[in-house]
Amino acid sequence: MDHISEIFERLHIQRIREFLMHGVEGGDINPKGYKERIGEAHKSAIELIQSKFHNMAEYEEITTKVYDYAAACEDVYMEIGLQCGFILAIQVLTNTQTK
Repeated sequence: MDHISEIFERLHIQRIREFLMHGVEGGDINPKGYKERIGEAHKSAIELIQSKFHNMAEYEEITTKVYDYAAACEDVYMEIGLQCGFILAIQVLTNTQTK
């Protein structure tokens, strides 16, 4: 197998994410869709919170804080992702214009 084919075999957005977020090569690729991955994590977190906080007021207070935190992370990482996309697009355009 030639090195170009190897590049395309390694190409996966989850591997790029791992490198950008953690500075390491990604291991296993999660074959599940975005909605399923988020749903599983959400279900697990909510089940744990429900098991620890039987008082509905405490449950609401905790889940509100968790959702606020998740929303802040979502906002920040979406903005970072957009900036990364723009930077990559500029690099691609610059590279193709100089050839």
